[in-house]
Amino acid sequence: MNVGLLFEEYREDVLECLHFGTACVVDRDGVIAHVGDTDWLCYYRSASKPIQALPVLLRGLHKKYGLTEEEAAIFSGSHWGDEEHARVCESIMAKSGLREEDMVMLPTYPNRPARREALLRANQPPRKIYHNCAGKHLGLMLLAREVGDDVRDYWKRDSKAQHLVREMISYISDTPYDDIGVGVDGCGVPVFAVPFSQIARAYLKLSCPELIGDGEVRQAVADNMARLHAYPNMIAGHDTVDTIITANPDLVAKSGAMGVYAIGVRSRGLGIVFKTVDGSHDEFADEAIEALRQLGIAPGTQAAIRAAYPDCIVNDNKEIVGRRRPVFNLKP
Repeated sequence: MNVGLLFEEYREDVLECLHFGTACVVDRDGVIAHVGDTDWLCYYRSASKPIQALPVLLRGLHKKYGLTEEEAAIFSGSHWGDEEHARVCESIMAKSGLREEDMVMLPTYPNRPARREALLRANQPPRKIYHNCAGKHLGLMLLAREVGDDVRDYWKRDSKAQHLVREMISYISDTPYDDIGVGVDGCGVPVFAVPFSQIARAYLKLSCPELIGDGEVRQAVADNMARLHAYPNMIAGHDTVDTIITANPDLVAKSGAMGVYAIGVRSRGLGIVFKTVDGSHDEFADEAIEALRQLGIAPGTQAAIRAAYPDCIVNDNKEIVGRRRPVFNLKP
């Protein structure tokens, strides 16, 4: 894998850190800008969630169990464990008869520090639904039950449910089924790797579902994008980069663990993906802002991200001690 320099980090005026990685922008005709290799095999991590949700939505399982659009939206998200996320997960279980104890991951506390601290102060125990992947797991459990798997086996890579998910990853990513790399994600379910540029290609298709040949899949994607735009808090949580971007009906964005970040832009017909090879997440906001700035997209969204994520590095005492400078070029 060949990589390029994405960010320099300064403390005062001294260069302290360098973040290398890869980036790629595609349009309908292919790659139009990139940093580093575009064909190396890269795990989607949680950036695959809006794709993994499609087999569930295609079968109308959200309608079968009377789920609201907000509840169906969390199948595509990495939630931060806010009260609204716990409420949605509990409602899905109540309507469908799924059981929290059948989720494969261990109990945990929410990602959002304030929410985690409040639960700890109240002596509340960890729960599986607080895991950021709980929405995806509930969707996969519904799918497993629908196709005849034991619902407790939804996470097994040889299950019918996971076969359907991998087929959908293959279809949306334009990658042959047998060429997809498969590992185990942090939450215990299979995670999928495709050529790096194909992640950008997938986000182009999510943003522009008219590029999808299969009519039923095309409609499921269009409906899901409308759902995520209506309930952007379900893709992550208020004041997070994913939610701020996806609140713009022209955009969709999803982060993944170990430095993966993907954006789709409907009006321009673009898919964008980043990967910081040191696995850092600290650059997500600046990656999004700089990519949108260079491409001349959504200045209002850029400003909203910057308002939530100031252009500085702070220490434990909330003092500004440095800055992060993007040095990549994505201009076609």
